[in-house]
Amino acid sequence: MPVISLGTGPDPLHHSEAVNFQMSSVATILQQVDMETTRTPIELYDWVDSKASALSETDEGKRFARSGATLPKKLWEEIRPLGLFAFRRYGLRRDVKCTPNLNNENYDGRIDFDDTSVPSIYVEITYAKDGYDESLRLEVLSANGSVNRSGRIPISGTKASGHRKVDVENEFVDHQETRGHALEIVRERIVNKSDKVYGPNHVLVVVIDDYLPFRTEDDRMILVEYAKSVIDNVSLDFGEIVLLGSSGNYLCTI
Repeated sequence: MPVISLGTGPDPLHHSEAVNFQMSSVATILQQVDMETTRTPIELYDWVDSKASALSETDEGKRFARSGATLPKKLWEEIRPLGLFAFRRYGLRRDVKCTPNLNNENYDGRIDFDDTSVPSIYVEITYAKDGYDESLRLEVLSANGSVNRSGRIPISGTKASGHRKVDVENEFVDHQETRGHALEIVRERIVNKSDKVYGPNHVLVVVIDDYLPFRTEDDRMILVEYAKSVIDNVSLDFGEIVLLGSSGNYLCTI
């Protein structure tokens, strides 16, 4: 049964904890100016890896990485996928430059080329995941050090009462059920990008979980056909739409 070991990823936290992180040295690992620095694809890929390693060195760093605070959330959900996409597509090219965008505009990163006759690419990233489900699993992960990735999640009590208890069952969940739920999330994320203004130089990168629901070639064939059927029935203003595995090992243009 797939289990998540103690690592990094978004996790809910209280306001007081967020303030403590801001006052802690661990928060200096991520600085907005550094995060927005222009880098080549391999430089961005290596930079993200170095930040993940730095955050995983201490328990406080791991909690900050999973906190849901703005900068770690931007790191995992926007900058890391940008780096994976750019590296998968452009590899070791030095004439390609990636600049993350942490502002509230209609793209999460820009890719420029030394050849100025080649237009810039504006990358919009959407993560096809169940954020609430993930936050509950990470709550258990923080408490226990590991958590089942697919087991059902019984909850008793409420957070407001201070007596909420979250458990994740160590049980087998049918793979088709897991994949079907993941496909529905992919559909929701794509539909959420419809009827909005982007442009022909915008690329939509849909990040999918290729560790569990889409781990096999058959799973990915089903995913591609399903995504195509969704795209055919909505109005999307992108020059290109791609699926990116969160592992970094899968990239497919739809």
